[in-house]
Amino acid sequence: MALTLLLAMALGLTLAGLANVLANLAFAWRAQRRAARVLHRMPMVSVLVPARNEAHNIEACVRSLLAQDYPHYEVIALDDDSTDDTGRILARLAAEDARLRVLHNRCPPPAGVNGKSRACQQLAEAARGEWLLFVDADTVHRVDSIRRGLAAAYALDVALLSAIPQQTLGTRAERAFVPAGFALILNVISFWRMRYSRDCAWGNAAAIGQYVLVRREAYFACGGHRAIEDRILDDVALGERIKRSGCRIAMIIADWARCRMYRGGAEMIAGFSKNAFAILRGSLGLSALFVASCALLFYLPWAGLLLGAMKGQALWLTLSALSIALTIANFAVVNARIGQPAWLAVFYPIQVAVGVGILLNSIRWRYMRCAQWKGRSLVGVT
Repeated sequence: MALTLLLAMALGLTLAGLANVLANLAFAWRAQRRAARVLHRMPMVSVLVPARNEAHNIEACVRSLLAQDYPHYEVIALDDDSTDDTGRILARLAAEDARLRVLHNRCPPPAGVNGKSRACQQLAEAARGEWLLFVDADTVHRVDSIRRGLAAAYALDVALLSAIPQQTLGTRAERAFVPAGFALILNVISFWRMRYSRDCAWGNAAAIGQYVLVRREAYFACGGHRAIEDRILDDVALGERIKRSGCRIAMIIADWARCRMYRGGAEMIAGFSKNAFAILRGSLGLSALFVASCALLFYLPWAGLLLGAMKGQALWLTLSALSIALTIANFAVVNARIGQPAWLAVFYPIQVAVGVGILLNSIRWRYMRCAQWKGRSLVGVT
């Protein structure tokens, strides 16, 4: 009886998650359809690229930004005390194209300060645009990236628009978790609530740093990145800050930009370990709930399938098979929408297990005070 109840609960939650994913995709589709009809203004846009040790990404990113079809924009990149060739590459690109301005930061951030937030603040203060578009250095943009993003922001009538780009995964190790990470985001966060509710509770106010377009006035009115420089999740914190100031925000999925977040397993584990515990508010209770939820939703149905076959329990077999099939469908839909093969969804048990391991490593980093990223300590940054 207890197993039947748990399997029924897992099936119900799986259905709810899939419904939320489909609702999010419908929101993004509707927003972009409306956006095609509303871009009647062409305000100045400042595209801002913080870059620390991005020699393998920065040229492709900047060249794609300089190739935009939008008529009124500037590109500013900041070399954040890089120890590789990032600064030299940016200098060469600036010499080739005067539309690129390059800033340099040679002062490491003090303890407890997120270096990326400090870089973003410097970029914003140097910008001239009515809109500020923060993009990660590992993104590559289609020629209509600025225009499409701005049109969506106007269509949704928001002060901040964050877009989830298409994702590039170059190794098996990257495929071992990155797709599941986006599936979890789209299952938990509601794009509709984020746009239409005033509530700033967890999941109702967020952003993804790969593409964040924000009105200059709203950005500085809420304190910008300076007000959140002690937060690891600078993108989420900025979304929360903008929304708490009384402005509306939105998130969509975009096809006009592509991102390769990490290169290889070691970098992927380090990158997600930096963020995972912070996503759960640094709460051991929420972390335990997350792990228990993963066990219920992603592993109990497999146990139910095995026990049902062994004991001849048709109800267990049915509930378990439906949960597994719907979870695969869920992950397949997300994979396809972020530009990845749908068939990767069949590996979701492995991907979720990797995610749980990353969370545990993130907790270890926090309590052993050894969190770091790109050669900088994150001790004291929460």
